[in-house]
Amino acid sequence: MRRFSRRAFVAQGLAAVPMALPVAAWGLPADDDAQRWLAGRAVPIRSIDAADDDFRDLAPLARAIGQARVVQLGEPGHGAGTSFAAKVRLIKFLHQRLGFDVVLWESGLYDVDLTDAALRAGEDPLAAARRGVFALWANAAEVTPLFRYAQDSHGGGRPLAMAGLDMQVSARGSVERFAADLRSLATGIGDPALRSRMERLAETAIAARTRVFAEMLPADLRTLEAAVDGLLATLRAQRAPIAAGIGAGRLRFMTEAIENVRADARNRVDRKQGTATPVELENRRDARNAEIARWLVDDVHAGRRIIIWAHNAHVMNAHYGADFRSLHLAPAPDRMKPTGVFLKDWLGDDLFTIGMTAYQGVDQWAAGGKATAIEPAPAESLEERLHRLGASQLFVDLRAARRAAALASVTTARIPKYDTVPVADVTRPYDGLVFIDRMAAATRIDETAR
Repeated sequence: MRRFSRRAFVAQGLAAVPMALPVAAWGLPADDDAQRWLAGRAVPIRSIDAADDDFRDLAPLARAIGQARVVQLGEPGHGAGTSFAAKVRLIKFLHQRLGFDVVLWESGLYDVDLTDAALRAGEDPLAAARRGVFALWANAAEVTPLFRYAQDSHGGGRPLAMAGLDMQVSARGSVERFAADLRSLATGIGDPALRSRMERLAETAIAARTRVFAEMLPADLRTLEAAVDGLLATLRAQRAPIAAGIGAGRLRFMTEAIENVRADARNRVDRKQGTATPVELENRRDARNAEIARWLVDDVHAGRRIIIWAHNAHVMNAHYGADFRSLHLAPAPDRMKPTGVFLKDWLGDDLFTIGMTAYQGVDQWAAGGKATAIEPAPAESLEERLHRLGASQLFVDLRAARRAAALASVTTARIPKYDTVPVADVTRPYDGLVFIDRMAAATRIDETAR
């Protein structure tokens, strides 16, 4: 069994810890190589408490991640409270020990920029989160410590920045703020005629977007798309004077945000009108989100180590079937191609994806909705095998399992949600796995208690 050297631990400020559960304790059949490998290599995670800064139990993750520049943290459901808590502690570990200092959220590009600005300005962390991050996370008590931590980090030498990689609108008030920013772009144009044209295009786009949100009509979408084309052409033509006023980086940011207006509106109208299939809608979103992620990683945050917070279905290196249940390792026209596939093709081993799964429990959105019971995983599934090990939380290095062909006999798993599905190779969709034996629902923040 391989272990960190003490020198490596000392370099990270960590003490050596056992990396695995004892094989002999389980009385394994001689021919159950997969269970024997899991028993010998699965790593207990001692704590998911955000306040627990004793990271010795997470040290094996550092070895698995290696020099990867981007780490994705998935979740099996948007109400997976235990996963949320685990992710917050993992982010603190990645920030403090491995130098990751940017979190990209599965939330709006423009919206999360408002959150980041509010955190830097010292606004109440919960109010700042709600400016941009989807309510299913911003309203979850398990996630709040992350926003407090990020705000506190701005008082130190290495702040934890936040950005959004989603084309969608994710928070109330961001549409109105965007409209104000869009109008302000015209002030940097010196030519009166061009400035007037920019102002007209901005007002046309703002009005058409409002109608799209209300009625979802194709005619309003066409008006919006024409206005977006005009805005982008004007921005390209007037790049120098506008950039002189707001900065080249902000101009590029607004260009991407304007493109998102078009993409988001098209999906809204096609969903309402039934002019695109659910898979087509998801593929548009994930492809666009991958473009945003690549720009953020390559340009905006070049040279920095980055964390992505999203659902398993978006980070996995596998394709989702048209039934949104079946899983496939190969693409097909009727399958969803997640953002994670794009990023894996682009980044290779510089991307390390950690999926999350559960044996049983409850999932419920902090933004509202009914609780969903997670029944015990069926026999011989990956989750049932991990349940046998008796730990509350475990980490499994699936890259190591892939190299050793150790889990070839495990043919079912809960990927990417709570459905147990056939998987040709359970080590392919993720590079690592956090297993939670009993999932607790996300805790909705009680406003009266604040």
